[in-house]
Amino acid sequence: MVFGELRNVMRSTRVRILIAILLATTLAMTLVGVSTYTLGRQQTLATIDARLEHSAELIAFMVVGSGNSADAPATSDAAVDAVMRRWIFAEDETAVGIRADGSTVPPSAPSAFRLDDDPALLDAITARASRGVVTGEADGERTVRYAIIPVQVVGDPNLAHVVIATDVHAALAESRGVLTVEIVVAVVCLLLLGLVGWQLAGGLLHPIRLLRDAAARITESDLDERIPVVGRDDVSELTRTVNGMLDRLDEAFTSQRQLLDDVGHELKTPLTIVRGHLELLDPSDPADVAATRDLALDELDRMSSLVADITELSTAGLASTLDREPVDVASFTASVHDKATAISTDHTWVLGDQAELTADVDSGRLAQAWLQLADNAAKYSPSGSTIVISSRFDETDDPALVLSVSDEGPGVPEALRERIFDRFTRVSGGRGVAGSGLGLSIVQAIAAAHGGWAEVEDGDGPGSVFSIRLPLAVAEEDEDAETAVELDPDETAAIPRDAMAQAIALREAQAAMDAQAALEPAASPTESSSVHEDAVDDFPDLVDTSARRRSTEGGA
Repeated sequence: MVFGELRNVMRSTRVRILIAILLATTLAMTLVGVSTYTLGRQQTLATIDARLEHSAELIAFMVVGSGNSADAPATSDAAVDAVMRRWIFAEDETAVGIRADGSTVPPSAPSAFRLDDDPALLDAITARASRGVVTGEADGERTVRYAIIPVQVVGDPNLAHVVIATDVHAALAESRGVLTVEIVVAVVCLLLLGLVGWQLAGGLLHPIRLLRDAAARITESDLDERIPVVGRDDVSELTRTVNGMLDRLDEAFTSQRQLLDDVGHELKTPLTIVRGHLELLDPSDPADVAATRDLALDELDRMSSLVADITELSTAGLASTLDREPVDVASFTASVHDKATAISTDHTWVLGDQAELTADVDSGRLAQAWLQLADNAAKYSPSGSTIVISSRFDETDDPALVLSVSDEGPGVPEALRERIFDRFTRVSGGRGVAGSGLGLSIVQAIAAAHGGWAEVEDGDGPGSVFSIRLPLAVAEEDEDAETAVELDPDETAAIPRDAMAQAIALREAQAAMDAQAALEPAASPTESSSVHEDAVDDFPDLVDTSARRRSTEGGA
């Protein structure tokens, strides 16, 4: 159990982050320490070698002298003895004289160690003796760097030697001390870094732990849990994103439960009707069998229509399913009016206002929603009443394209207007009217896919006005510039025809002025430039190529 808990702790993100930080820091400190020690060692060895070379030069001077000294040694062995008596050793340094017969002469002054105490080391050094100075490094009981200086006095054929050596280990004691201090400092820094990193990682990962705990508590029946947002870093942005996801999931689950409840309620009635008639069916009565068959088929058709409407509703609200293209709203309004007249011959269909603009919409989907409003008006309006199909450009604070259907029916109660576009919601006066109760929901979904919404309000007289409102984006250049409507790729967009005509006329006038300026070189360039700049600033290019082409062809 304890091992399992420890393994889980080691696998945690907090521990892994801390281990990664400590490993990276340890590697960096190790590289710095090794580099420092290596450089210090090389410098120390170079200093030792330089000192040995200088000692060799001094010994040679002591042996040769000025050449006229009366006390100059007469033999090589005497020269070695003189050097051993007079030589003063540096720290961690020693020397030994080797006579021509191989006997050693110990130093007179105190030294850090004695070479003749380690015969094996001395033999390894003297084995390399020659008539020139030899330097190197040898290992015995200790590691030494040495120099062998040959000593031979003029007139004496015998060759003696002086060996000067420095203990490398002792010479590198300072470098090792620095390395030890670096190791202690590194360990202390790693401990402090570990404590700080542990606290910092814990604070940064705290929202993620809250996210994990919240996700563990969230169930399909309880999506109200939200994570508190603290700070403005990446983790807080992740928290906001997850909270938004939970909001969408809550909405989706709520909608799903509502849909399942409504579908179950709507399917229960036809199934009960079919089952009841089948239970009461008299198989021996052909008329009863035929009547029950017709009723069952009618109820099955109604259930099939309900399923088709539910499928349609599931895709109607997806903006990705729209096939947008520029549409002449005036012609589109007339087309929808012509199609609506076939819905009912018992009503008078009137073509009302027509918005003079071009909109970037999915005409098929939008016509489906508009005709659904027309069909809904025909169902609830008395025979002989008038139904008006119209469109207009609303130039209020929130510019929008409004597609409307006005009827003379019983109207919609004020309390029901906000819910009339929900699934399976029907006014009380609609009992007995055929339909699944999803028509207005589909209208609302199509409007939402275009970036708008559906609404209902009282008409000028009796009845209601059902509308699809599609917001437009308005851009103003400056205080003196003309107001123009730009296409919005995410929402419904349209261009008023008056702005379109102004832009086309301006460009035709500009082309004429450019042609005239080419023919009249004496014209003032300042004036021409001013006219051109004003045209560009006051009338931005908002006309699509198809509209410009149609206008040009019409003018021709």
